Amino acid sequence: MSEYGRQSLWRDTAGADAAKARELAGRLELRAKAEDEVAARETYLGLLGIAAGERVLDVGCGSGVVTREIARRVGPGGQAVGLDPSPALLTVARELAQEAGLGDCIEFREGSALQLPFPDCSFDAALCVTVLSHVPGGEAAIPELARVLRPGGRVGVFDLDTDMTAFTHSDRALTRRIVAASSDALAVDGWLARRLPSLFEQAGLEDVRVRGFFPLETDPRSFYANLAERSADAAVKAGAITEAERSTWLDALHGQRARGLAIAGRLHIFVRGRKRA
Repeated sequence: MSEYGRQSLWRDTAGADAAKARELAGRLELRAKAEDEVAARETYLGLLGIAAGERVLDVGCGSGVVTREIARRVGPGGQAVGLDPSPALLTVARELAQEAGLGDCIEFREGSALQLPFPDCSFDAALCVTVLSHVPGGEAAIPELARVLRPGGRVGVFDLDTDMTAFTHSDRALTRRIVAASSDALAVDGWLARRLPSLFEQAGLEDVRVRGFFPLETDPRSFYANLAERSADAAVKAGAITEAERSTWLDALHGQRARGLAIAGRLHIFVRGRKRA
């Protein structure tokens, strides 16, 4: 494959219409409700030390799942700012924030992670969740995140490692081919998370630390169970497997689910650091 991420749903959301934005928001909200996702979110926001009264930036906020949780933590004396390139997704995010009673606590702005529309030293903390692996040249966002932090401010990036995807399946060889092909097709840089610690250091951030998370689901209606179907489709489109292999693999997967609980999930890596005081 000459170019990674050709089939990424998130590579270019800026032009998404209202219907597409609601479909994407639905995916994000479904993922956000999973038990492991809730636990991971609680943990990485805790590790970042989000506190009452702070001004915190959520880059690539999508439907605003993380932004809403940040708003709850900073309280009425603080401010959560959600940034996204998609006006249509921001419309959904504002609606969901209002429904949660947090509309007055959050500011949503349109903009790019690669050129943040904020002055230097604007935030106590900045966060980017499962975004940069879908952004061409996404590593350029790290110095931007550092730039908008106040001295002593914290930055965290929580992103996926697409090669580290797990499905319960009896055919190891075919599953590996599907995972590898979909890894390259569904993310622009599925290995970006592995480079984050060095990228943080290059941006001048200190006290860089790493934590791994591996959200897993067994419900066949869940976000990660659905990822199995999407991965098989992506592998066909990439020319890595045939339609017949896709059908055989999915039939075996569905058979496994019928016989008992099947695991689906993916590794995520959280890297955090601090701007020099």
